[in-house]
Amino acid sequence: MPFGITNQTSITVDQLIDITNTSKVYELYININNDIYNGWLFFILLLVTWYILFVAANKVNDQTLNNMMLSGVVVTILSLLLRAVYVVQDGIVRGLLTDYQMWMFPIATIFLAMVIWATKD
Repeated sequence: MPFGITNQTSITVDQLIDITNTSKVYELYININNDIYNGWLFFILLLVTWYILFVAANKVNDQTLNNMMLSGVVVTILSLLLRAVYVVQDGIVRGLLTDYQMWMFPIATIFLAMVIWATKD
């Protein structure tokens, strides 16, 4: 499975019509996510959000592991909310995040919490 944007150099009008032929905004987001970015767009956006929250928290309080864990908690909640958005198209459930992508954030946050607990004084 390729990561990120597919190696498609041209797109036809029919493909654009299939992507944009929706009645709701979240259907458009799901079509863009799945048809153009192979389902990785919102995962990458969550990773960027995690980094931005970590940098902002680190400017206030310089505790690297704690800030990574706290920003991970926020991103975990966002991933659970994004996983709840899905549509069924032609009998196939398509969502903003897959189950595998959603569970990466809580597992990383739990791992960071265990490291913090193990290394506390």
